[in-house]
Amino acid sequence: MKTVRCVSLGCPKNLIDTEVMLGKLSRAGYRIIDEAKSNDIPDIWLINTCCFIKEAENESLDVIKQAVKSGGGSEVVVAGCLVQRNPELIRRKFGKGVRAVAGVFDRDNIVGICGGLGVNRAVSKPARLCREDTRRLRVTPGHFAYLRIAEGCNNRCSYCVIPSIHGAYRSKRPEIIIKEAKELVANGVRELNIIAQDTTSYKSGRTELPELLAMLNRISGLKWIRLLYTHPAHYSKRLIRAVAELPKVVKYLDLPVQHISDHILKRMCRRVSKEQVIDLISDLRSEIPGLYIRSTVIVGFPGETKDDFRELMDSLKQVRFERLGAFRYSREPGTPASRLSGQVPDKVSQARLDEVMRLQQSIAFEHNQKLIGRKIDVIIDSISDNGYIGRTYGDAPEVDGNIFIKTGKSLKAGSIIRAKVTGVKNYDLMGIV
Repeated sequence: MKTVRCVSLGCPKNLIDTEVMLGKLSRAGYRIIDEAKSNDIPDIWLINTCCFIKEAENESLDVIKQAVKSGGGSEVVVAGCLVQRNPELIRRKFGKGVRAVAGVFDRDNIVGICGGLGVNRAVSKPARLCREDTRRLRVTPGHFAYLRIAEGCNNRCSYCVIPSIHGAYRSKRPEIIIKEAKELVANGVRELNIIAQDTTSYKSGRTELPELLAMLNRISGLKWIRLLYTHPAHYSKRLIRAVAELPKVVKYLDLPVQHISDHILKRMCRRVSKEQVIDLISDLRSEIPGLYIRSTVIVGFPGETKDDFRELMDSLKQVRFERLGAFRYSREPGTPASRLSGQVPDKVSQARLDEVMRLQQSIAFEHNQKLIGRKIDVIIDSISDNGYIGRTYGDAPEVDGNIFIKTGKSLKAGSIIRAKVTGVKNYDLMGIV
């Protein structure tokens, strides 16, 4: 029985591919080593890579390098986005140190690839249909999981490499999604986090995202449905109404705006204007009581002037996102943005990033202070030395804050409780049942 140790890098969409591959390998007789519980040297290192921005590519290359140098007779198999985008880079840097590669669309052949090391040196082209993600060996805690409803992207934002890696947008058939969701719930999942490159573009036959959410809402045993990766250009009144009215859909939306200046939004090819973004946020807040919005912004985009950045800062002060991630623009070869004039110096973009994060820290801390004394729904994630660690419905797993719960009661991971917020600790909360 050969052993496999896997490192999964990048986004939750990558994580699903990792879980599918591990499920296939496990059923084929490979023993999966739990990285958190063992230091055993594996027979095979499986590294699922990311290359969305330069920092992610560098991290992937560093992990591959460590695996190649780990010794002990281990073979190294490299999979995922970096392979799909640039297999020659892997060959050039590591040669025979990497015994096989598996692109994004070679995922379902991983057993054959690992069984015939050194044979597979090419990558497959994007699949025509969105694939099933069933029989996964999950690496997330048992009570939450990610559910992919589509692959690829048609938005063609000028800075993004995703369409060149994953191909055109393909919605998964609703009956397959429900099958996957029921399988996950049967295995103990209580919170489903809905993902795609753009969830708001979902459409399969007559089924669009509002109808799909209603179908998921009817699954017995499922408690929370969280909507991630929504695009501001593709909202509808029906979708807003579905989020507001469906009881299992938590009042939390991941809404990456990327910028607010019309000048920059146009250069980004975001297909939306500042006025439309501001109006959408206003509609969401008025129609969905208790809504938390997580957004992301990019600073230092080519051509971003002082006035563009000041406009962004003023808007962030106005809309006051409960959650916000900010990133420096990464100049990715082959993207339209990489050829734009007005590339912003690193020193300037870093200063702008620091300014955004200082502002958001003050907004987040002020928001947390206002929660003291309030009661809020919380899902328990794990046990700590002094009680339990959980998340409010306004906190997505792995990206947002926690709430530390003190109680004499016995709680299980996945329990959903009503908690009272008693204090704050930076981005985290303190509470009692």
